[in-house]
Amino acid sequence: MHSTANRILTFLFCILSFSTLSCKKFLATYSQNKSFVESAADLDELLVGDAYMNYLQVSTPQMLHEMDDDLALVIPDTYDRFEIETGFHHWQAQPRMTAGGQLITNDRFFTEIYSRIARINSILQNIPSLLEKGEPGATLKRISGEAFFLRAWYYFVLVNIYGKPYKLATAATDFGVPLKTDPAIKDQFVVRSSTKQVYDQIVADLLEAEKALAGANESSTIRVNQAAAQAFLSRIYLYMENHEKAIEYASKVININKYKLMDLNTYIEEKDFLTNHDAEVIFTMGTNYALSNIMALHQDIPTRSAYKASDNLLSAYSQNDLRLKVFFQRNSRGEMRISKKRTSSSPSVNDVGDLFLVRLAEIYLNKAEALAALDRFEEARNTLQEFRKTRFKPSDLPPVNAEGAALINFIRDERRRELCLEIHRWFDLRRYAVNSKYPFSKSIIHRSVVYTGNGYGDNGYYELGPYEQDAAAWIVPIANDEIEFNNGLLTNETRPARPLKQ
Repeated sequence: MHSTANRILTFLFCILSFSTLSCKKFLATYSQNKSFVESAADLDELLVGDAYMNYLQVSTPQMLHEMDDDLALVIPDTYDRFEIETGFHHWQAQPRMTAGGQLITNDRFFTEIYSRIARINSILQNIPSLLEKGEPGATLKRISGEAFFLRAWYYFVLVNIYGKPYKLATAATDFGVPLKTDPAIKDQFVVRSSTKQVYDQIVADLLEAEKALAGANESSTIRVNQAAAQAFLSRIYLYMENHEKAIEYASKVININKYKLMDLNTYIEEKDFLTNHDAEVIFTMGTNYALSNIMALHQDIPTRSAYKASDNLLSAYSQNDLRLKVFFQRNSRGEMRISKKRTSSSPSVNDVGDLFLVRLAEIYLNKAEALAALDRFEEARNTLQEFRKTRFKPSDLPPVNAEGAALINFIRDERRRELCLEIHRWFDLRRYAVNSKYPFSKSIIHRSVVYTGNGYGDNGYYELGPYEQDAAAWIVPIANDEIEFNNGLLTNETRPARPLKQ
């Protein structure tokens, strides 16, 4: 890493780690000296090394795969430290409690994301002074665009994990996550901003990114460009039920005619579904290593903790759907496992992410859903079929004739089929539950699996109630270390005890 980044790594990591007052006191002195950023090149180095995530850095928390209805447990975690994952899979009152009774009090992912936001805030603060020094304006404009985009993405992830879903009627008072957009060090504790405040900041950042990135990084999928900002805006506006804007921004991306849907009629067997070189990928960072890891794809019959595709997910596909062949592998025991990544089970520089991925298929689905929500049913069906013709043989493509709620539900099912294990399902289920026009919620059942002496077998089940009845369990609690450090000003809703049922 460039020496500039090394000199300030500790400085920036402390800004929002909330770890100790001594860190704050250290920062109060050190932050007066801005000589560590001397040029636009220094700032760009910092952006790449400490704002983006590369394929070997922080991975997607397994809990985001494990809480929804797309996976079923085959073998529970066997190492005590990692038993907390089963706590999330079973939506326990203390999901970070291990089988041995130890409560894990920190959350590395939460801390790491806020650490990167702190670095982004510092990058954005340094741009005006570098402009005054005569550093290249075009370079600094592009850096600002990338920084605004990444901050928006990180806050989107945080609020959809640790905050309430965006509900039109109550977003201004529903709790989100702590929001910080300046790098100043203040001796004060943090509180949750409202969901609306967080989303408004996300939109503001993305609009800044869209302007600043005009003409920048156009051939890259691993550095943010304008199309990535527009694509992400289509998602954010959909979540906010601003359907006209969702359609506008989805159309901008589709009409570029640069990105192309992967036609599964031409898929080469046993290849990765996507890499970051493919024409469907708009932006990605990180890796989808967790996919092969939690499915234990390196083993035919797993001997360690593993999941399989749930029957509920598999039943959503018709037998003629080409995604059954491309997205899944069947082992010798007949278990279907999601395997969009196949070539290697190890992280690769060519990987696409799961949590950090925007691809064209989603943009078509965003547009179709927004059109249907505005009762523009024929346009919605046409948009949907333009996408679906790449997922079926021409002779097998079924027509779509639905309208109203039936069409909305079909599109939502299509999102599930297409975007499984790309961290859309959990977020989508939350937003469907609070949708103002077409609310939908469901209970989820996850089996409890134990070792019986002759393999693993069912031991009853846990049930997550629909959002309106069980809302606290649809929100990941902020870890106890953060709660305690903030002197009780940062709080979680109480999650109910969840008994094993037979």
